[in-house]
Amino acid sequence: MDFFKINGKKIKPPTELTVSPEILDIAERTVDGTMVVDIIGTKRKVDVSWEYLSKEDMVILSNAVKSSIFADVSFHDSMGSLVTMTARAENLTFQPHYNWAKGQLMWKGVSVSFTER
Repeated sequence: MDFFKINGKKIKPPTELTVSPEILDIAERTVDGTMVVDIIGTKRKVDVSWEYLSKEDMVILSNAVKSSIFADVSFHDSMGSLVTMTARAENLTFQPHYNWAKGQLMWKGVSVSFTER
């Protein structure tokens, strides 16, 4: 089963995946100090993290984040359906980690946020 994809490529299922609404608004104050808020729209924000990622999965993730402004992200929604959204990747963080038992470089504490276009 495909749990999470970036630009159509499978990647290891995330340790945590959080979907939340992001409200787009413009807030201003009137002359008497009253705040006026105009809601422009609502977009989804998907925060994804992995405890460990292999070099191959990290390459897929890094390429999607660096290659263009937007990436297609597929994940399961609250109904259990696999949905795809075009999103901007932000705040990719990670730590290099050497796995001595396997003799290979891995990535630890990987996280990234995707905000719907």
